[in-house]
Amino acid sequence: MNEVPAGWRVVRLADVLSEPLVNGRCPRPGEGGLPVLRMTALRPATVDFTQSKSSDRSDDGRAILLAEHGDVLVGRVNGSHSLVGEGALVDGPPTPTAIPDTMIRVRVRPDALDPRYLAHLWKSPVMRRQIEARARQGGAAIWRINQRDLADVLLPLPPVVEQRRIVGLLEDHLALIDATTIRTNGALDQADVLSRTLTARAGRGALTEAARIPADLPRVSGVGDGTLPGLPERWRWTRLDDVAEVTRGITPPGKQEWNPADVDVSCLRVANVQRGRLDLDDVRTIRLPPPRAQAARLRAGDVLLTGGGSSDSLGRGWIWEEQLPHCVPHSHLFRVRITAHQLHPVLLAWHANGFGRQWCKHNANQTVGPASISLTRIRLMPVPVAPVDEQHHLVAVVQAHTTALNAASAAAERALVVAGRLRRNLLERAFTGHLSPPLSPSGQQESVL
Repeated sequence: MNEVPAGWRVVRLADVLSEPLVNGRCPRPGEGGLPVLRMTALRPATVDFTQSKSSDRSDDGRAILLAEHGDVLVGRVNGSHSLVGEGALVDGPPTPTAIPDTMIRVRVRPDALDPRYLAHLWKSPVMRRQIEARARQGGAAIWRINQRDLADVLLPLPPVVEQRRIVGLLEDHLALIDATTIRTNGALDQADVLSRTLTARAGRGALTEAARIPADLPRVSGVGDGTLPGLPERWRWTRLDDVAEVTRGITPPGKQEWNPADVDVSCLRVANVQRGRLDLDDVRTIRLPPPRAQAARLRAGDVLLTGGGSSDSLGRGWIWEEQLPHCVPHSHLFRVRITAHQLHPVLLAWHANGFGRQWCKHNANQTVGPASISLTRIRLMPVPVAPVDEQHHLVAVVQAHTTALNAASAAAERALVVAGRLRRNLLERAFTGHLSPPLSPSGQQESVL
């Protein structure tokens, strides 16, 4: 740890404890019993008691550890190195709540260390560097930190009066950042809703007040369409199989002998196909016989739709535009190839991400585990088809709006990155003795965001 200001000292956490560090203890699961905190309760600076689960108060003879005002709770296990050891302050629990065995309770002497000061310090880079250096990765790639590791972390400690002054200044600064972050996230949510609404309405010709013709698509056995909305004159409802060739992706081969004739191909998975975009940061490579690779290969204009995963993810998709050479879809994806240029791929993707996702969720197969929809059923998804001479104009008009929305959203995302950097810098300065009074609401933090 770097040098601290005059009048400060550096102490071990163990030296300012009022009681020994102790792991929580979980009651048995149940309904209507004592609430038990979830790990997500530690994300804010103060414990979020809405993030809890119900349990049975029976504890097999073990004493249950309750969260009390002034405790700091620390997560001792996590799948992420950046989240293990996360901590938060208990600030007046609304009801008796148990601390789970995945958390460590830290209880300090208030005459030496203000709990609010400790809670903010715990969120700072000063502490994160120490915790991440001490964390160890165990079985199942889980990161862990134990009581002995925590007892030895070093705390920069000014006098208690100065601690409280720092907390007051820090919370004023953080309130400005938080308020602007909330507004920025709200703008992002509004842009997302507007984009979804715009593209969904465009896909069924609902951007104007033109007269609507009631849907007359014949029902088919095996699927439920619900009530289909009316379409503008010259539009029509049809089934996906009538306007496209729909095939399922390939199942990657298992372990087998090396065949020098096989070729390497990129294989897209469900995680790569998001609503309205493709995420190609992590694409796997597999080996296939050349004829099989060629038959499954994606072409520009193919629409990829998800066919497996959570029920909310079914049917989402976007368009393949040859972003990678020699790419094939996984068996949990459907490749939809428009036939005879009957439908613009963008209109199909917009429709799938709106109506299509709800239709797939309603017609999915799910007993235990992930949901899925069969190739037979996805081919029967209702699809609205606009006159060919209108389709390109409609896509161009809507894309002009969505491009502007995307640009605004990208700017908002950059602002959130700046907010995160401001927060980290603020916490770093607060616990090295360099914190100054906050700017006014119209000051630098607000203007930057």
